[in-house]
Amino acid sequence: MNETENIKRVVRALEKVPAKELRIIELTNRFVKDGQLDYDALAEVQPDVNLAIVEAKMYGTHTIQAVNALERLEAVTDVGPGYHPPDE
Repeated sequence: MNETENIKRVVRALEKVPAKELRIIELTNRFVKDGQLDYDALAEVQPDVNLAIVEAKMYGTHTIQAVNALERLEAVTDVGPGYHPPDE
């Protein structure tokens, strides 16, 4: 498989990735009081906090794996006159 085909495969794969709203962001926004985290309220939903932390770590790990895969692809250097991006 050549580089152009690899790039097309990566683009198609990325287009299928759904938008993600992380629980940790939602919890942080929900439990901010006067500009500070409400630790007492967060303690009351500790299982949700634990799940949010695991979810964020997993998402971060998968993001790093995707970045590493993209970094291994060679850059397209021929972008001068007459260059046409790969067809989908």
